[in-house]
Amino acid sequence: MTKTSYTLILTAAHGSEPAPDSEEFGAYVSEYMAFAEAAGAAGVLKGGESVLPPEMSTTVSVVDGDIKLHDGPFAEVDEHVIGWYLIEAEDLDEAVKWAAQIPVAARGYGAVEIRPNIDYTQGPPA
Repeated sequence: MTKTSYTLILTAAHGSEPAPDSEEFGAYVSEYMAFAEAAGAAGVLKGGESVLPPEMSTTVSVVDGDIKLHDGPFAEVDEHVIGWYLIEAEDLDEAVKWAAQIPVAARGYGAVEIRPNIDYTQGPPA
């Protein structure tokens, strides 16, 4: 069976996770490391990174050929992207099982959005 590639987009409400200077933060980071180790050992994990808060972002658009920059996120929202993982899973059910183990979701600080990736080597998406 061919595996499907999924991007897992991690989101959390601002301030919901343990602060980096708190005692709980070390345990929280350790849980991410344990997840990455387990998913890697299972051959599921293909990549991933944490990202800085939205206030550190730059949004780029092009209007009539001119590049426009905006400091900060595209939209003001309560929840923001905190990172992502790229996995390969047999199906959506398997992807859900892995996503549920990610600490931001498992601890109830936020959610993990699962998006199937488009494999352009297989032709255009249906």
